[in-house]
Amino acid sequence: MPRASSPEPAPAAVPETLFLSTVPGASPSKWVDRFTSRERRVQLVNHDAGGQLAFLAPGPGGAAPRGLPQLGYLRWDRDAGPEALLRSGGIDPADVHVVRFYEEQPVVCVGREHLLAAWDPEADGPVPLAELDPAGLVDPAAFAPEPPADPLDAPEVPGSGERMAVEVVAAGAGHTILPASVARMFGRKDVVVLPLAGHPGWGVGLAWLRSVDSQLVQDFIGAAKGRRPGSSRSEAGRSGASAGGAAGGGGSTGGASGAASGGRPAARTASGGRSGRASSSPGSGGGSSRSAGRSGRPRKRR
Repeated sequence: MPRASSPEPAPAAVPETLFLSTVPGASPSKWVDRFTSRERRVQLVNHDAGGQLAFLAPGPGGAAPRGLPQLGYLRWDRDAGPEALLRSGGIDPADVHVVRFYEEQPVVCVGREHLLAAWDPEADGPVPLAELDPAGLVDPAAFAPEPPADPLDAPEVPGSGERMAVEVVAAGAGHTILPASVARMFGRKDVVVLPLAGHPGWGVGLAWLRSVDSQLVQDFIGAAKGRRPGSSRSEAGRSGASAGGAAGGGGSTGGASGAASGGRPAARTASGGRSGRASSSPGSGGGSSRSAGRSGRPRKRR
């Protein structure tokens, strides 16, 4: 009798890909590691700060957004909030979910020959904003390229504006103000980084269009909050977010644990969201993060 042929192995499943837009100083590595599996992976799209709204903005001629990347970092001025940032890009905050994670502290960067280079933060505290000459401010936005038309078209060298600003102050010309994570990212031996008082700092969170909400996006948000994809808490969080979005209709949703991103948790606001107060972000993702939650001790066997 002819020998029966063995069945062909099933083709390997193609993993789902989450495209994640980042900004200079962001550090999603802990979240990505927690989220990634054989079924899903993350593709980072590293943008400049000026291009952070590209994945949320309408297309050419007012066309609907492309929907990729599905999710991304936002960094906004703390005294203005994410809603003001979205409106500045022509985006209706009601169309966007925003989860606040942490806040970043401002620092001032000066060259070694600058007068402020002798400032001792331990003895004198942070540098007051009033000590800085407004005419000497080197604005990174002056050196940044135009935002991309395609949100998947990342610049070859993200953060070029901040990098150039640091190079200018290293030569002894003026000062620049940056989030602490960005100053670490572009740190140089010939630049002194000092804490700054009187500046509002920045809030950082993850945002996505309500129209492209999905299990993939919700699982990554759950991973950023310290949960593994597919866990019962992640499922409950997804259902809660959907219900909350339908009821709230606003742009900003409740915040998450800042510990998951390396910062302190955002403080609760009266509206139920979080206004995040935390130290600087972990970086590109940057610093390491620890998931929130209790770690119980195993019981001893009798």
